[in-house]
Amino acid sequence: MNKRITAKQLTTTALLLALCIVFQCMKSLSVYLTGSAVNCILVIATLYCGLFSGTSIAILAPVVAYFIGATPIVNMIPHMMLVIMVGNELIVLCVWLFHRKRLAIGMLIGCVTKAAFLWLAVWFAVLPTFGAKLPGPMVTTVKTTFSITQFVTACIGSVIAWMIYKKGYLDKQ
Repeated sequence: MNKRITAKQLTTTALLLALCIVFQCMKSLSVYLTGSAVNCILVIATLYCGLFSGTSIAILAPVVAYFIGATPIVNMIPHMMLVIMVGNELIVLCVWLFHRKRLAIGMLIGCVTKAAFLWLAVWFAVLPTFGAKLPGPMVTTVKTTFSITQFVTACIGSVIAWMIYKKGYLDKQ
């Protein structure tokens, strides 16, 4: 079994990361558009290029979003980057672990796990520790964004990725 990363996998990963960054720049349009697109890209990268690709995007996307200012809460609380990375990696790992036999189950577990982790980390660790200077309305928005909104966008992104994967659109390269 060949475990090396091919030039095609590396190039596809780079293109998917670039697409992810483009969607992150559209955050002002709708968090549901951006979040769903990012989750879809994470799942597609994992399914088509492997765990290395999904993990790379899961880690690099929040860092790039921080440097381009795409996520205001991350700019105010940089510690959120690590929390987002872990949440992204959870969906990637669940998809990877179940991709051969029970992909739909893996996606669902990934969506629930990601949302639950983000909810617990943000509500009970990040905001109490680092969010004292945030205005009340922003705290409410952050709590919603990093709980139910994450679950919804992870589910939408997974369903879109599932349809792309099942139709084999990316296999015809």
